[in-house]
Amino acid sequence: MPKRSESAALVSFGDEEFIAFTFSDSGEETAVVPIREWDQGKQSRDAEKRGKKRKSGEMDGDKHGEKRQRIENVPRHAPWIANVDWNRCTNVAEVLQKEVEAFVEHVSPTKAEDEVRGLTVDLITRAVVRNFPDAKVLPFGSFETKLYLPSGDIDLVIQSNNMAYMNKVTVLRALANTMKRAGITNNVTIVAKARVPIIKFVTTHGHFSVDISINHINGVFAGKMVLGFLKELPALRALVLIIKAFLGQRSMNEVFSGGLGSYSIVCLAVSFLQMHPKIRRGEIDPSQNLGVLMMEFFELYGCYFNYQEVGISIRDGGSYFSKARRGWQDPTKPHLLCIEDPNDISNDVSKGSYGIAKVRTTFAGAYTILTSTAFLHAGLINSRKKGRYTNLRARTAPEDLSILSNILGISQETITHRKVIHEVYESGVLHDMLGVPRPQPAPRPGTNGVEKFNVSDVYPREDGSDIGVSDYSESERYRHESDEDDEDEGESRYRMQSSRQPPAKRRKPDVYEEYLTDDCDD
Repeated sequence: MPKRSESAALVSFGDEEFIAFTFSDSGEETAVVPIREWDQGKQSRDAEKRGKKRKSGEMDGDKHGEKRQRIENVPRHAPWIANVDWNRCTNVAEVLQKEVEAFVEHVSPTKAEDEVRGLTVDLITRAVVRNFPDAKVLPFGSFETKLYLPSGDIDLVIQSNNMAYMNKVTVLRALANTMKRAGITNNVTIVAKARVPIIKFVTTHGHFSVDISINHINGVFAGKMVLGFLKELPALRALVLIIKAFLGQRSMNEVFSGGLGSYSIVCLAVSFLQMHPKIRRGEIDPSQNLGVLMMEFFELYGCYFNYQEVGISIRDGGSYFSKARRGWQDPTKPHLLCIEDPNDISNDVSKGSYGIAKVRTTFAGAYTILTSTAFLHAGLINSRKKGRYTNLRARTAPEDLSILSNILGISQETITHRKVIHEVYESGVLHDMLGVPRPQPAPRPGTNGVEKFNVSDVYPREDGSDIGVSDYSESERYRHESDEDDEDEGESRYRMQSSRQPPAKRRKPDVYEEYLTDDCDD
């Protein structure tokens, strides 16, 4: 032990009269200093703070990471398999065909669901025109083409000459106040400094997500073009709905998060059908080979498509082009997908999908899962044909016979949301707000005999008129009188809220969230 100096001998450290030394493994001498009473526990807390590592998605304010984790952990169901007659399927291709048809039938909107959305658009239109007489509210996107999923949003654009000469922030705030005072929503988010300024809100009745822009009518022209492709390619609708559901289940269907938007998905599906060699030669009927085409879609864009050098065009029957010759090849990001906008050949539809590499990997994984499951089912079918199949269990679960449920599923939240939409329809609350006759009671989704929305209703009638609210039938009166503010899980989060507002003296001032961002997708 080293010899202490005389000055050190005069220093007292509590009950100790010296500082002890210990030897580390490296041979260096380290001093052990007694911890003062007021410092006890401080070092352990500091070490805990320094040593704690945050996982992906745990950063403060990372709402997208939390949403993605919440979506991935949601249990999935396969209710469409109840409508598949497995005994009549003689091969795997027929199994996939029947199951894809059943899935598309299940996720397609019922007449009640489409009518509630249409009434919501009519309610928004009436409120906007009341304050802006020259305005026209035009739907576009998946609502116009009827390619929306049960949880899909509603995209609207307002065309107005007076709004074009007004300050955009002032117009957006006026629209936000209009939506709230009309009882359409209780909270509005304003995105003013985006490439396309919009307001976003969730409706009080039906809980639909609505985005409204001003004088940006490019989406309207795109919707008309998509309607033309739906007429020309009957298999397009089923393929688009499956891809949208597949990507939406994995939070890859939003451009702002690097995924593929709805328009890009439609263009990919159109190009796939246009460039398919057997379809081009007329050797197969696409409507009778939906399952095989679905697997080939995942195979093409997940395994074989040359993202680095080839771009996609769906004009004039479809073609591929060189990204380098077009000047669309980014040396820093050569893996990005390039899709030519058919309405503007200078615009790259998918240039904002920076996470396309992850989407490609996911497509490849889906193809691998479907292929392995298909081989397994092919062996079972052959065993049944030859009489060598033996079931070792008392009964076979319907999910065991499903191939599509290995990559797709319906969340309980979606099932509950559809039930709530039918409750809104049966209650007639939107009909009362618009002054139209109440409807007949509609069957709930998932029950036998549910009346689905007819795709032909997308197009106008022969006389040029559209299906309007005057065509709705009348039924007995039903009123929802519950005003309780429960916070229970499940259906309570979609509980219908009363459209009545408190008296002016007790009414809260108009408050809404306003986000000023430059990174928002149009």
